[in-house]
Amino acid sequence: MKFLILLVLVAACSSQPGVLTEKAKDLEVYANKPAGCNVVGKVVGMDENGSTELATNHALNQAAQLKATGIVVNQEVPNGNKRAVHATAYQCN
Repeated sequence: MKFLILLVLVAACSSQPGVLTEKAKDLEVYANKPAGCNVVGKVVGMDENGSTELATNHALNQAAQLKATGIVVNQEVPNGNKRAVHATAYQCN
């Protein structure tokens, strides 16, 4: 029973895409394409409650998994109560 409760708690904590991971906390949100940096991928952050900040955090979490150093937000898309942030992930040396 205790294992089941622990499993539920771990699943609940890991299912919050808008909470920055430790790796994502070091990433930057660039205003423009940073000079001398390479594109490592495209990411789409989502928030079910319409928060641009939480959708951006979700995008940063994805970029961190790509070993990016930051993102440039290309587009913010509202969809009813939801919000999507489309971004390009960059790795700068």
